[in-house]
Amino acid sequence: MTATADASPPARASRTLPPVWWAIVAAYFLLIAHKPWALTTPQLWAEDGSVHLVDNDKHGAGALFLPYRGYLHLLPRVIAWGVSRVSDVAQWPLLYNSAALFVAVALFVRFTSPRLELPGKLWLILAFVLAANTGEVFLNLTNLHWLTAFFLLLQTLIARPTTTSQRVGDLAILAVVGLTGPFVIVFLPLFVARWWREKNRDTLIVLLVAGACAATQAWFVATTGRQHFTQPAEPWHLSMLLTVVGSRLVVWPLFGTRAALALPWPALAAIGVGSIGALALWALRPDPRRALRLQILVALALITPATLLRIRPDTWETPDLANGDSYFFIPRILLAWLLIWELDARPRFVALAARGLCLVAVLLELPHHAEPAPPDYHWADHCDAIRRGVPAKIPILPEGWVLDYPGRTPPR
Repeated sequence: MTATADASPPARASRTLPPVWWAIVAAYFLLIAHKPWALTTPQLWAEDGSVHLVDNDKHGAGALFLPYRGYLHLLPRVIAWGVSRVSDVAQWPLLYNSAALFVAVALFVRFTSPRLELPGKLWLILAFVLAANTGEVFLNLTNLHWLTAFFLLLQTLIARPTTTSQRVGDLAILAVVGLTGPFVIVFLPLFVARWWREKNRDTLIVLLVAGACAATQAWFVATTGRQHFTQPAEPWHLSMLLTVVGSRLVVWPLFGTRAALALPWPALAAIGVGSIGALALWALRPDPRRALRLQILVALALITPATLLRIRPDTWETPDLANGDSYFFIPRILLAWLLIWELDARPRFVALAARGLCLVAVLLELPHHAEPAPPDYHWADHCDAIRRGVPAKIPILPEGWVLDYPGRTPPR
């Protein structure tokens, strides 16, 4: 009888959902709560229509490897192609947005892999949906590559595969994500460093696949994207650059919208530079997690200059919180991870400070979590032109964007 009684608690515990899975469930509902209208009154968003829909309509499967803005967007194109084969055009916005939601959840599920030994996984997942943002990276195909970039980062952190299915899965994810957006170029040094540290067959194969994807994307950038990567002729304005960085990466995420809009520009720059510098220096202290933190710092050092160079925020008139927010998404999440890994730091006052900052950040984000519903342009009332293949100008999101549908050329 004693043996039976002792065995029952583990049996009950085995049926309990691990905390990381509860975080995924919470992130799923928080993501929907962020933009519920993307599923209840779904509409196309920007390039969802003018690029992915139109190119698929014109080229079919040939659009899968058609570059846009100087690089490939394989995953959104696959989704657009698949959706057009299984549903009527009236359902395309809902299926586009649902597919983007599925990809986000798949990213969260990737964290549950036993091969991915990261502290505080549940908080890392929640950071995606609770860090301050405008929501433009979520629930659309246009900005899907900002999320899929994290699959690349996780691949540089995950333990070596032990089974054939794990190897095939890793390489399949890497190939698809590597051909979705330019981030495989940016993060390639992380793959090189991983191979250099371990020098085994698996890391070599991963590096070769990542290198092939990076070379492909770089070729498209060089041959088709020069006009998109041309920089303004005017010199850099350091004060505005630091103001925008401080506002978008530190003050807004930690102290809320009101502080980010009300503080003087020099204060935004000083808080941003001081906070990021202090966090980076503290992350490099002798500590069991030092190597892990260093990889995140390197990723941050790779992605932040690349995005700033791409959009040149130093040329903006004001450091607003909406313009080009997707370009700050990855650095913002990486900084959140570094802060999260201090929740159990020693000395204890550091952990208490980190917990306090995270709590304040969440409490200030929640009142703004649900993005206001945009105008409903009644997609179903306008999409018949696409169904018939005749030219039309169809209003889509964001507000003011028009899908200039060229129609289909009739067969000769």
